[in-house]
Amino acid sequence: MNASTSSTSARAAHRPQSGAEFPRGDLGAGADPLAAEDSPSDAPSVAAIPPLRKAAIVLVSLEQSLSTQMLAHLDRDAVDAVTWEIARMDRVDPAEQAVVLEEFLSLGLRRLCFVFEDLLRMDDREIRAAFRAEDAEAWALALAGSAPPLRAKVLGALNASAGQMLQRYLENLGPFRLSDTEVAQVEVSERIRILYDQGVIDLPDPSGREEVLV
Repeated sequence: MNASTSSTSARAAHRPQSGAEFPRGDLGAGADPLAAEDSPSDAPSVAAIPPLRKAAIVLVSLEQSLSTQMLAHLDRDAVDAVTWEIARMDRVDPAEQAVVLEEFLSLGLRRLCFVFEDLLRMDDREIRAAFRAEDAEAWALALAGSAPPLRAKVLGALNASAGQMLQRYLENLGPFRLSDTEVAQVEVSERIRILYDQGVIDLPDPSGREEVLV
């Protein structure tokens, strides 16, 4: 087997499969993840870390569902490259991990990870600011396929007139398919992300999502 064939086979062997977990970087025996805070001067420059290694560190640092979501937006070659980088990493220094994640957070983790169900964790004032009367029909269809606590959260957050209007749309919805409500949830989520980009609203921190949804 030549070197090219061997490399291709190795990369294919490490492609992420549905439900599979990434190998997590070893922080080293006895390593303290907060050690970087004690010695900030020892933290590596984020600019000196190769982009591919940055991507690998981010993916192994996030929970599996978020890693899979991020990979879904990459083409096949990019997935192969970053998965190969993950496979060859044998140690992630806590200080290096900290600076990479800090950069990643500043580039929009909240926007990237926001999904419709995260409305359950938003402040009422943020939901009021996010709701637009012209989008009421889309909101109603999106909420029709959501869990009762989420519907109650949104309706309770709106002012009286907006809440009554949305309730009327919900009551007057005809038959719909699950795929229709899923599309509506994606559309509403994207409109909310745009408002976030414009500085109109804030989005919840993706950490702690499981504690709220359980």
